[in-house]
Order: sequence, then structure tokens, then C-alpha cells
Amino acid sequence: MNKQEIYQEIQEILGELNSLSKSLSTSRELISENSNKRASIRLAEIESELQIIAGRVSKINSAF
Repeated sequence: MNKQEIYQEIQEILGELNSLSKSLSTSRELISENSNKRASIRLAEIESELQIIAGRVSKINSAF
């Protein structure tokens, strides 16, 4: 990966992390409303997305 590709990847990851942060807030609201099943499903999706992001960060790290 060249510097431009790394920069673009980091920008995409930051956007995705921002979106996941908002999704966590939604899950917290679902839990407070006792919609635990919906919250549990969403939290599992968030976990999966975070694992994908971790892999992408690892790829960037290996470029150094």
C-alpha cells in the first residue's frame, strides 16, 4: 500500500467507526426500552464489523 491508499483506508475506517459509534448509541436505547433481542442482534453485527475493521488496521500496520 502506498501512502495515498493508506490515507484513504484510514479515512474510510474513521467513517465506519463513527457510524458504529452511533449504532452503539441506538443499541443502548434499545436496551433501555427492553428491546434486548433487537439490541443483541445489532451488537453482534457491530462486533462483526469491528473485527473486519481490525483486520484492515492490521493490513495497514503490516505495510509499515
